[in-house]
Amino acid sequence: MDIDGDGFLEESELKDHIDFMQKRYVNNDVDRTWKNYNVEKVKDGKISWKDYIEMVYGTVGEGQELSAEYQKMIIRDEKRWKKADYDSDEMLDRTEYGCFMHPEDCDHMRDVVVQETLEDIDKNKDGFVDLDEYIGDMYRPEDYPELDGKEPEWVASERQMFKEHRDKDGDGKLDQNEMRDWIMPIGFDHADAEAKHLIGIADEDRDGKLSLKEVLDHYDTFVGSQATDYGEQLNKHDPAEL
Repeated sequence: MDIDGDGFLEESELKDHIDFMQKRYVNNDVDRTWKNYNVEKVKDGKISWKDYIEMVYGTVGEGQELSAEYQKMIIRDEKRWKKADYDSDEMLDRTEYGCFMHPEDCDHMRDVVVQETLEDIDKNKDGFVDLDEYIGDMYRPEDYPELDGKEPEWVASERQMFKEHRDKDGDGKLDQNEMRDWIMPIGFDHADAEAKHLIGIADEDRDGKLSLKEVLDHYDTFVGSQATDYGEQLNKHDPAEL
């Protein structure tokens, strides 16, 4: 991480490293799953929808049917597959398959991510996300037994966020455009936001950069961050890796 070797991590170094780790994770994940397909199934460096379905969901015998849950998953996968199929040849090459697996990293897949998220949160299936659904996606009372049913303070903050910022037209629910502004805002840089977050938490002396001691003193924070591959690099306790 410490590119200039001065013994500190600056925000720009953290941002570049987080960006690198994200790309490495996606590439490794796509490579791992791509290699699972039999060589004979990958024709001219591409895989068909039919072969993908057979590989992931298996074949259905005569007189058998896939469960309703599997059918829903296949419908969702097919929508994502068609969007990832950039040249519309009904097959995906390695690059298109990467967008299929990780649509959040491909600009032309943004609407797919938004639609899938909306469908997941929209419990009453009216095509919108209301306040109860919005809160219900992130808060479950059973996760806070020590509060005896009382909501944590952050829940009230999220309710206010919904009303004042998420629900732009004030109709009490989020449509697809409002969902897009929430989960995939244009111009939002995840790596930059994560770097600022880590600096803000761990920079004890407020000099705008992090020492190795500050990183290790905030071990729990960095374990949950992509900056350390979710703890893998910290577990090595090797300053050279930082």
